[in-house]
Amino acid sequence: MTDSAPPITRRDALALMLGSAAATVAGPADAQAPAPIPAPPPAPTVPKLGEALTPFGAVRAGNATRAIPPWTGGLTTAPKGYVPGRHSPDPYPEDGRWFTVGPGDVERYKFRLSAGLQALLAKFPDSFEVPVFPCRRSAAAPQAVYDASIENAGRATLGGNGLVLGGARIGVPFPIPANGVQAMWNHLLRWRGTNVTRTGQTILPGGEGGMAGRLYREDVSIPYSAGVEGGPPLLYRRTTLAPKEETGTVLLAQATLNPIQSGFRAWARIGERGRVVPAPDFLYETPDPASGGICTADMLDMFSGPLDRFDFTLVSRREMYVPYNAYRLNTPNLAPADFLWRGHPSPQFLRYEMHRVWIVDARLKPNYQHSLPDRTYYLDEDSWQIVMAEHYNGKGDLLRYAEAHNVAHWQVPAFLPAAEFVYDLTADRYVARGIDNAQGPPVFDKPLKPEEFTPESLTRRGRRG
Repeated sequence: MTDSAPPITRRDALALMLGSAAATVAGPADAQAPAPIPAPPPAPTVPKLGEALTPFGAVRAGNATRAIPPWTGGLTTAPKGYVPGRHSPDPYPEDGRWFTVGPGDVERYKFRLSAGLQALLAKFPDSFEVPVFPCRRSAAAPQAVYDASIENAGRATLGGNGLVLGGARIGVPFPIPANGVQAMWNHLLRWRGTNVTRTGQTILPGGEGGMAGRLYREDVSIPYSAGVEGGPPLLYRRTTLAPKEETGTVLLAQATLNPIQSGFRAWARIGERGRVVPAPDFLYETPDPASGGICTADMLDMFSGPLDRFDFTLVSRREMYVPYNAYRLNTPNLAPADFLWRGHPSPQFLRYEMHRVWIVDARLKPNYQHSLPDRTYYLDEDSWQIVMAEHYNGKGDLLRYAEAHNVAHWQVPAFLPAAEFVYDLTADRYVARGIDNAQGPPVFDKPLKPEEFTPESLTRRGRRG
């Protein structure tokens, strides 16, 4: 590990995003000119959804070099060796590593690398690398979700300065986004099934192989995806299962489509018999206690919460190396110490592929405060999952970098993170969230009722012990 490399600034990252392929060979002097964010692009004339574009608005065809293949529907059948109740085996075992991007290769591949990956390569030149594999466009959703997404393109609307969503149902609200706010709504309401229950560890790898972590169960009900109109579109409950002294601690949250009429609501209970209290401040820059202070509340699920405090600009759609098809992270009997190194995970268990991503720039609005006021989000075009996110301070220094390493759950089908990694680039630490290879796969068919996500439900659960 070294700290000698100059920090990557937001100005340099934006200059690269807004430039052309020639930016990969630009000299140091060329990178000094400020790169202003352009005005949101006008709504383009685009091919028809479901034809040249997929129902989610992705480009169906492959790219010119064939590094990205055509989308043919994603992964919807069981891989060889699948056993019910266990994590899916790697459906692409024949894929060998295509090539490796090391610290000495950054200039050559800079146009395909996020600023966060460049920062990791600079910070850990002796241990971190980017293993690039063939692209497999595995993200998939049910036909009913595709049909609804196509219909949403003609009926979804935004009011209240982009804060209030109307007209959309079940599918992606804006498969052909005209601006950054629409793209972020797509992430917030992307298809993940209608109910998801998963148990996983949140771990803060320490020195000498030390692992400080907690075990959580997350229950997510998504009435929006079930076609339920009115009420919260998404309900979230995080229950602490370990360590013993924190067992029963719960965070409960209810999202909203109309924060002007009904705001984001959250509650907390400390311990199994603790008092249930409102947690209205679990928003924005409030530190998430589960992350050791590395993450803010709005970094949960890569981005969550209201869109009211940032200006979101849709910058471009770009072919980049992104984490994808992370089945190696679900290897059975793999202990956290086996792959969570100090500073970063072992590259042996990581997989990056070239995919097209939408790039959204976020800047804090005037008169608001946030410890990480400038961000860059990279959204997978096939799923609208944010796969990478960069978080800058007010001076433009990159302080946090997050990645979602996803897998396709063919039986739903749905595309969800197998793990999220959030790096504190000011120190040798990171948090790994959702590590579940020892816990079993997510459960998509467990009934979850709306009344299970109310503060009254926490009181009843506490009384039952």
